[in-house]
Amino acid sequence: MDTANKAPKAAGTNDKAQGALLLRLDEVRPDRRVVTTKAEPLPAQLPRRSKAQLKPGKIVGLATKATGGMSGATLFFLVMVVLPTVIGSLYFAFLASPQYMSEFRFSVRPTDGANATTSVAAETALAMSNSFIVSDYVMSRDAVTELDKSVGIRKFYTRDGVDFLSRLANDASTEQLVKYWSGRVSTNYDLATGINTVQVTAFTPQDAYTIASALQILCEKLVNDISEKARQTQMAFSKAELDRAEARLKDVRAQETALRTGQRTLDARKEAEGKIALNAKMRGDLADLQAEYSSLSSYMKPSSPRLSLLKNQIAAAQEQIDRLQSQIGGTEGTTNGDTLDDAQLVTKYDQLQSDVDIATKLYQSSLTSYEAARMQASNNQIYLATYVHPGVPEIATYPRKVLDSFLVFITTLGVWIVLKLVYYSVRDHA
Repeated sequence: MDTANKAPKAAGTNDKAQGALLLRLDEVRPDRRVVTTKAEPLPAQLPRRSKAQLKPGKIVGLATKATGGMSGATLFFLVMVVLPTVIGSLYFAFLASPQYMSEFRFSVRPTDGANATTSVAAETALAMSNSFIVSDYVMSRDAVTELDKSVGIRKFYTRDGVDFLSRLANDASTEQLVKYWSGRVSTNYDLATGINTVQVTAFTPQDAYTIASALQILCEKLVNDISEKARQTQMAFSKAELDRAEARLKDVRAQETALRTGQRTLDARKEAEGKIALNAKMRGDLADLQAEYSSLSSYMKPSSPRLSLLKNQIAAAQEQIDRLQSQIGGTEGTTNGDTLDDAQLVTKYDQLQSDVDIATKLYQSSLTSYEAARMQASNNQIYLATYVHPGVPEIATYPRKVLDSFLVFITTLGVWIVLKLVYYSVRDHA
């Protein structure tokens, strides 16, 4: 009796469940249209699908079941963030070789005498330019080559005790050494103070000190070479002008000496002036003799001894005057090609004297300019003033275990966030 009553009741319950599943669900859309959807059949009524018909979501679900119920997002987070952080922390804590840092600080300064010839802005620009040059040189191939020649930096970075991620390969090329060196040295220029800081890291304290000291010497040598080259360039033009003026003065001096030697005279002007004065005196004497001869000839016979003597004196004086006149003014046939008359000699001598005076003044001016350029070049020299010298470090600077591990975590977390955003974006667009 009870069984018969329970059976119809169970059947009524099933009919109600099936009726509830067959109810229509009305969903109101924003466009106020009503969409009627029939209820889905029960999971027991779904047909079985083959493995080839499984969707990606089903595959993810199967993977989730295989990993003990762990979601895909959690697994992705563990692989992308937690695992690299753990590996990085273990490396920094147990495998990474300690790195010691030695630094020196310097400033490129002009000499004290440069303040009188250059402005403050020019000095600042010069110091800044040379500081940047030194900073760039520290990272250059030339610096690496010189360091390898002087102290052999390869042996410092290829030690057997260094971990494999930090050690330089034994057969590394020069280019690889330069690239590796860029990770072992750093330089920073402070615009406010004008101080340049250079830091060198190595795997032992003594190695870091040795490399930093050698690098400091190279920087000082570079600054000295730049200063010397600038000084030589500044003086080159003044020296060339001085040499040209000196050569011109020597040339006119040689011409003057040749003229004196050829004419056998030390001062042609003084000799010419003496001859002119002698000629004037002899003309006066000739005039006196001629006057006396005219006076005596008025009452004396021409054959008288007195008139004969005066006549001979007048002829001798006239001959001397003619000779002097030919020497002073020159007459045709009285000079040859090698001997000049006094007028030509004085003219040429005056020209040479003018050339000598001009060449002398030019030489004096060039010499003054050369000395001024030399003093200015000496005052404008620059030098490297080291404020902090390299020292032997006592505590390893790297690795910073906690900070480096945190940086690994931050980096991997950022990559994970970016990849997750990309995944959601692609899924939404699909």
